[in-house]
Amino acid sequence: MRSDEWDTTLFEGRCRLKGIYTIVMRLKRDTRCKVGKLGSFRFAKGVYIYTGSARGKGSASIQGRMKRHLGRRSRSFWHIDYLLDASGCSIQAIIYSETAGDLECEVNRRIQEMTHATFPVRDFGSSDCACPGHLLYLPGYRTDRALTKAKNAYGALRLRPRLYQLD
Repeated sequence: MRSDEWDTTLFEGRCRLKGIYTIVMRLKRDTRCKVGKLGSFRFAKGVYIYTGSARGKGSASIQGRMKRHLGRRSRSFWHIDYLLDASGCSIQAIIYSETAGDLECEVNRRIQEMTHATFPVRDFGSSDCACPGHLLYLPGYRTDRALTKAKNAYGALRLRPRLYQLD
């Protein structure tokens, strides 16, 4: 992807974008991690994708969710917080799109179908829906390929994906 495709203005202004987001992250090594009440799990090194909703204001907006995930947290609350705090886990990029629709589950399903990803932890990030989980593991994938597949999943739903890349 060209560098001019990446959004660098996301955190300018007030937190009011509403929609969905997908975190593309990489684990540098196999890791055991406690995930709240779900329990303790072994995560294999590699690329993971997590899709969440951000349809509120302030901390529940797209900017608010991303600031939380990118920053330091005083405590883990959401399932994804536990994995992001694990040793060797790093966010590579975040894809997001404004939408009034409840498309988090559909985006997650499309990404899973396009990548043949597995669900490493049942019910991870999906305690409020019937999905098997909102965390996907993409064995053998590089980050750039995972980003392309996720971006295509958004496009297939007629969403306009925006990308935020980390250094």
